[in-house]
Amino acid sequence: MHQSNRRLIESSQGYTLIEALFSITVFVLLSQIMLAVLIWIEQMNTTELSNNQVAWELFVNDIQQLVLNVREIKLSNDTKSMEIFYTNSSEVKKINRSGDVLRLIVNNQGNTPLLVGIQNAWFTWDGQYMTILVIFNNGIEKERRFFVQNST
Repeated sequence: MHQSNRRLIESSQGYTLIEALFSITVFVLLSQIMLAVLIWIEQMNTTELSNNQVAWELFVNDIQQLVLNVREIKLSNDTKSMEIFYTNSSEVKKINRSGDVLRLIVNNQGNTPLLVGIQNAWFTWDGQYMTILVIFNNGIEKERRFFVQNST
């Protein structure tokens, strides 16, 4: 028995430099992979935010075109939809929320999506300025105030 312990001690050379280098190499590779995954996740989050921003700015541009030559704006009792009446036209445009979409209805016909992926929307009107507050499905809130050009 004494001889077998002696062989075990003599045969074990300890932790070699090659094994240490191999361990460090594996650690560095796994760290690189983890870093790449974290950067990719951050880019996905940024892309989601920028998509909402682009959709919001396009929506704002559409609304700015809708509030030219307005005769009257009527809000619903719950301030979740509005009707726009124009000066030189019998055209009536209504903006309301259906599901997760803000949509435009012209003369009670058809639906044109203006903004998709919203949780809620509110409209306010004080006679000269219209304000729209939107909460997106991911919790981001956007609010914009528009000057309404009256032609009266």
